[in-house]
Amino acid sequence: MDDINLNNIKNNDKLITAVLGGLIGLIVFLAIYGLAPLNPTNDTFVLSGYLEKDVAQHYAGWKLFRNSPWSFPLGVGSHIEYPYGNSVSYTDSIPLFAIFFKAISGILPQTFQYFGIFVMLCFVLQGVFGALLTSLFAECKVYCSIGALLFSLSPVLIERSFRHCALAAHFLILSALYYYFKNRRKTKWSYIPFYIINALAITIHPYFLPFTFAIMFAFAVEDFIIGRNWWKPWFNIIFSIVITLGVGYCIGAFTSGEVLGAVGYGYFSMNLNSYINPVSPHFEGANNWSQLISDRAYFGGQNEGFNYLGVGVIAAAALSLSAVIITQFKTAAKSFINHFGIIFSTACLTVFAFSNAVYWDGQLLLAIPYSEKLQLLFGMFRATGRFGWMLFYLVFLLALYGIYIAVKNPKIACAVIVPLMLLQIYDLSGVLKEKHDYFYNFSTENRQYRAMEAQHPFWEDAVQKVDGVMEVGDVHAPLFGNGMIDLASMCGTYNKHINSCFCARFNYHERYAIAENEENLFEAGEYNNLLYVFEERIFRDTYYLTMNDRCQVFIVDGQYTMVPFIYSEEEIAEFTAMGNFEELDFEDVVFDEN
Repeated sequence: MDDINLNNIKNNDKLITAVLGGLIGLIVFLAIYGLAPLNPTNDTFVLSGYLEKDVAQHYAGWKLFRNSPWSFPLGVGSHIEYPYGNSVSYTDSIPLFAIFFKAISGILPQTFQYFGIFVMLCFVLQGVFGALLTSLFAECKVYCSIGALLFSLSPVLIERSFRHCALAAHFLILSALYYYFKNRRKTKWSYIPFYIINALAITIHPYFLPFTFAIMFAFAVEDFIIGRNWWKPWFNIIFSIVITLGVGYCIGAFTSGEVLGAVGYGYFSMNLNSYINPVSPHFEGANNWSQLISDRAYFGGQNEGFNYLGVGVIAAAALSLSAVIITQFKTAAKSFINHFGIIFSTACLTVFAFSNAVYWDGQLLLAIPYSEKLQLLFGMFRATGRFGWMLFYLVFLLALYGIYIAVKNPKIACAVIVPLMLLQIYDLSGVLKEKHDYFYNFSTENRQYRAMEAQHPFWEDAVQKVDGVMEVGDVHAPLFGNGMIDLASMCGTYNKHINSCFCARFNYHERYAIAENEENLFEAGEYNNLLYVFEERIFRDTYYLTMNDRCQVFIVDGQYTMVPFIYSEEEIAEFTAMGNFEELDFEDVVFDEN
């Protein structure tokens, strides 16, 4: 791209372009979500777990971390995965924001959520870098503003927002691409922006690191071959890795224990149809991504690899590619070859997005066997479908780039791109309206996609009377479904600890040790001042040991639980009258022997 229309760059006012882009990103955010998410004391939409439980988990992680004593690494909270502690990196609570707001926690209200502020900033920065990327080949501020609007309406950005907030930081990809293209044009290629972007990425979400380092690698390879710098590129990559690892260590990104991988590799992958398939993780009647294209089939969890471009972008990219081939084929081909590094990096990420099994719709086309060791390695980034985002954004850039350089006239370029932009908005209008209707004035309308599983008032009452919550059972998966997230959130509210919080990564051996220790205590007839949540197998094995005059056992919301104190008969009667509550007496319990 630096071979084409290079003179436009010299005349472009970057500051004005960036400010306009940021304003457009802000307007898009406010138009879709309104002001309600920006109220830090309004946590209703977070607790409801928009579309699924993830954001409620992230909020619970923040609340537990906020009330944990300070320690080093800074991002580790002992109230998470108590008593060993875990990092907010693995509750996806955005460590950068969690650590900052914990530092000023004393002046914050008791109820405080920063997820709305974070997502808003993601949209602002998406607009900033969308405009700046466009400005690398277009001197027209109007055209750059249209570029900012297109990037701010990115389907993959909107899909992640408030479902998985940390993964809304797509500006990290755009900023890395911006400095990749921009700094190649200088006599002396600068690596400093990549240091900052890589270090920032690990403080937000580690899934962005493969993108930012892949772009830096592309920059370094091209510097090595084109710039004939034999040692500088590799020194800079190593130095950036050291800085990023150092920042990661300080925030506790490596404290999850011996197992960093997780199951799901090959299941949460990208389908060959992902760029034209308007299907994302959703509930029935939610997320109507296209007014013009019908949903297509996919395998397993490949809707996690959602990468729908939108009809407007598909049409613009096709027109741009055709225009470039017709009007500037030789120059464009030379520019394409000259950017071999970014092409290679994008190809690698896209291949990884497909994982070991390639599907078109629901049809398997290719399957490559792999060992358990590779499963563990690839499981570090098990949701590989997300790595289609690199190609996704390069297609967005192509859609803008080709039209502008082909017509060579800003007014004509704007006249061409505006109808395609309107087509894109119309195509996405269904989902934009759904999200607008859901979030606007949310503070006055408690709509819940995810109903709380720990609904009974007993839970909140019991949490306030104990030191924390202890899960006793299968260490590989929390009990009580998403009810453990509800209990974790209550623990965060009342400054208690919990040994389970649905962390993305955790130490299996430590969890085994906790479960074993509690079972040993039961056998000795001892209990801590905890609210115990039992796996039925453990309850069956230790039931007779839990029945004494110092504790009570209940089934609440379908979950076996025990408290190491005695509720009065009046309190038991009141809880029972509310439904989904049963006190267990030894003589009345009959277990199915099968």
